[in-house]
Order: sequence, then C-alpha cells, then structure tokens
Amino acid sequence: MQNTLNMSLLEGRLTRDPDLFYTKNGISICKFDIAVNFNLKIGDKDVNEVSFISVNTWNKVADACAKYLKKGFMVRAKGRIKQDSWVTKDGAKKNKVYIEAAAVDFLGSPKNKTEEEKVAS
Repeated sequence: MQNTLNMSLLEGRLTRDPDLFYTKNGISICKFDIAVNFNLKIGDKDVNEVSFISVNTWNKVADACAKYLKKGFMVRAKGRIKQDSWVTKDGAKKNKVYIEAAAVDFLGSPKNKTEEEKVAS
C-alpha cells in the first residue's frame, strides 16, 4: 500500500480557552478551536473568510497548551487531519474533522490589548 501525505499547517487565534482532559491511563489531551482567516479579492471587493478549526494535542504539547494559551492567543498548529465518526443514541450518524497537532507554536497574546493594558495586567 502506498503512503499518502496527511499534513496540515494552520495559523489562527483561539476562539475559547483550551480544555484539558485525561484518558483512563492518565494521558493528557488538550482541545481548543482556532479561527483561521483567508483574505481574497473578488473583482474590486476584498472578502475575508473565516474557518473555525478544532485542534487536539496530546501529552507534553497538551500540557503546555493548557498552561500557557488563552482565548485570543495566536498559534500555529502542525499535524494531521483526522476524522472521527460515530452514531448518536437516536441513530444519527455524526462525524467531525479536526487537526491532531504534533506541535503548536505560540505566536502571541490577544491582539485587542493595548501596550498600556498589557503592562497594567
């Protein structure tokens, strides 16, 4: 069987504070969502599209994300696209696509704070 490439690199801002969970075996999982902007020009009109992407991290990466990230922080998530599928109690088929990040770069704090607010907090 031929190997195929499944690699994702996304930059965006956290839409909420990260959630930290643990498996039954004590392995940490951190989950958060990022807003990814895409700007394009259609004719003479500038259009900004936003996609909301879920990100899951594991182990030490999860611990660091949970400890240092907050809503509004800018990150770069590197990993693979993954899809989970399940059937609900009422028989509906559901699926979710997300990024399973092997690495997360912390790119900066929320952009809405002025320098004075950063010093004051």
